[in-house]
Amino acid sequence: MGEVRRTWMKRAAVGMAGVFVAAVLSGCSFFGGGSAPQVKNWEPVLSPDGTKLAFETLAEKTYEIYARTLATGETVQLTTNQANDWSPSWSPQGDRLVFSSERNKNVDLYVVDLATLAETRLTDDPAEEVNPSWGADGRVYFNSNRSGAWEIYSVNGDGTDLTKITGASAPSQGG
Repeated sequence: MGEVRRTWMKRAAVGMAGVFVAAVLSGCSFFGGGSAPQVKNWEPVLSPDGTKLAFETLAEKTYEIYARTLATGETVQLTTNQANDWSPSWSPQGDRLVFSSERNKNVDLYVVDLATLAETRLTDDPAEEVNPSWGADGRVYFNSNRSGAWEIYSVNGDGTDLTKITGASAPSQGG
């Protein structure tokens, strides 16, 4: 019974955190009945060499990915589209960023090349892919609900070799 309760509590906490983040991003407030301040300059991530900061901010109507050079303050908009882009993560070499985007009425992962600003779709699945994190091994780790439950997956930086990390067919997980 204790394990069931811990599992339920973990799921409830994750669910409430998701509701809170969604409410903050949409401008709602749970506290004081008023509207929350506008979310700007969100989810900062330092480049591997420590010289730049990637983040998302509200452009005109959508959240877009930006990079700021810390020494000069120069800020460059990296994405421009009609969908929200968020959760940037640097490649180990610092030449690309992976991020989540809700294009085509679906949340998938995209990669932007910082030299050319060319974007590549990394995942293409009807499920949602969120929370990308580029590993030192060159693979992108992320959450997806493609199995019917939120699990951890990884994929090469070019979109090949998708691997499910957690779940029934994955290695044993600690409790």
